[in-house]
Formats: sequence, C-alpha cells, structure tokens
Amino acid sequence: MTISLILIGVAVQAQRTYVYGVVRDSLSGDEMIGVHVRNIDAGSLTSTNEEGKFRIPSQIGDTLVFSRVGHTTLAWIADSTWFQEEEIEFLLPVNTIYLDEVVVGEFPEYKRFKELIIQEQPKDTTFKIFGVPEVVMDPYPQLEKNEYLNPVFVFFHPISAVHHSFSKKEKEKRKMQQIMKRQHITTKANLKFTREWVAENTKLEGDKLTSFIEYCDFSTDYLASATVFDIHQRMMALLPDFLEEYEEKERYREGYK
Repeated sequence: MTISLILIGVAVQAQRTYVYGVVRDSLSGDEMIGVHVRNIDAGSLTSTNEEGKFRIPSQIGDTLVFSRVGHTTLAWIADSTWFQEEEIEFLLPVNTIYLDEVVVGEFPEYKRFKELIIQEQPKDTTFKIFGVPEVVMDPYPQLEKNEYLNPVFVFFHPISAVHHSFSKKEKEKRKMQQIMKRQHITTKANLKFTREWVAENTKLEGDKLTSFIEYCDFSTDYLASATVFDIHQRMMALLPDFLEEYEEKERYREGYK
C-alpha cells in the first residue's frame, strides 16, 4: 500500500508540467518585457524576460492571468495542446484610455480633495477568461471589509480603497447587499425545512408537530448550508428524545388534572 501511494503521488506530480510562451503586443506584434503571468490555481507567478518569453508550472484546466501596466488584463485556461507545442503565443491589447480636456489648476483644499476622492468611482479590476462565458455582474457590487482594507489592495488601488472606506453610497450598497444575502439564506432554509416535509418524514401532526419543529431549533444558516439528507438525519436522531419528553409532559399534565 505504501509503495502504491508513493507511485500515485509521483504520478500526480508528473501530471503537472510547464507552459512555455511568449507575450506580444496585439497591435505591433513586439515582444513585451515584464508582463506578470500568474497561475491562480497553482499559486505560482513569473514574468516575461527581455524576449517576452516565460515559463510557468501548469496543468490542463489551470487559469493563467496576464497583466502589465498600460495593457488589458486577460486570462486563458490551459488546454492539452499547450503541452504539445514548444511555445504558445499570447497577445495583449493596449488599454487605451481617452481623457476629456483637463484644466490644470491649484491643488484643492483637503476638504474638497476628500470629497473628490469619495465621489470617484472604483476602478473595474475584472478580467476576461477566454473559453468561459462572461458572468452577469452583481447589481450591488461591493468589496468585503477585509478586502478593501487589505494592504495589497490599498497599495495598488488607493483611490478605490478610500472610496470604499468613506463613501456613503458604498456603505449603503454594502447594507443592501447584506440584507439581500440574509433574505436569500432565509428563503433557501425555508424551502428545505418546511412543515409539510417534517410531517411527511416524522408522521407527527398538530401541536406535536409544532413542538417538534421548535425542539429541533435549527439555525437558518445551518439549514441553508446543510444538505437535505444531513437535515433529515439530524432531525430523525432528535425524534426519539423528543417523543419521550413530550409523552412525559403529557403524563404530567394528565396527573396534574
């Protein structure tokens, strides 16, 4: 068994190999130096050399993200053909930005500068993955607190970090998002743990059924995340103790009368 496990481990490691490629400007065709190439599945990172070439550990299905200042960030998913060729060519388009006419003046006062920063819209940092359908964006886009206060995010997107921290509009969006998430969780839980479903599985009725549902005392988060099978197993495990306590209470009531 030990030998088998070792051979399996070696085979798994052998499956991961390297992707060799060259990155060029999609317009001029020139090799691009210093392009960051990141394998977000393997957690590896490299950059192109003076000839625009790179080598990065990868396997079929891994997602490689290419980025460089002044160019559009793009991603590709590795397929089997990549490991059959000596070098794969990747083209990055220039990220052209057209600015309106700008009038240079004196630096604004701190209060006015803060207002301008808060009103600034955060930069869209998403990227397209080739071969994967585009995902419909959330109508209430937001970053979690631990994300927009992350030192790395603050360093690369200082304006966006300040905007997310102080903008009243962003705070309202986050509140709305939290409300929508709780509503979604509650709805998901209520669809799983219904009175009819409990009655069908326990054969309880009336007040006894109501008392058993209260006895289970399952949290909304648990019901939303657990499978129906797990909920059923846990519910049926509680049923014998409930029936014993319920019958004992009924005997006590009868004796008291």
